[in-house]
Amino acid sequence: MTDSADPAHEVDPKWLALAAAHQASEAITELMRYAREGEAGFTAFGNVEVIEKLADALKMAIDIDDGGEPSHDEERKQLYAALGNYIEGWMG
Repeated sequence: MTDSADPAHEVDPKWLALAAAHQASEAITELMRYAREGEAGFTAFGNVEVIEKLADALKMAIDIDDGGEPSHDEERKQLYAALGNYIEGWMG
């Protein structure tokens, strides 16, 4: 999410953490609702895109943990790239 080559596009990690927490909390709230009440309409989770919100939160958490620098962990790089592709498809 951050671009260390362009300071105008850097995001304060604290704001990124809040955004990640928001996405994750919406997903968790819906998972808890599902555990109590079951399916919401025609889908398990109603209008909340649980998988997508958790993917977005995870990608932001990786951004924070890596400090805006590319990871040296090959598995994390693969996960990060897969999350980016998935989220890009979700956002259209």
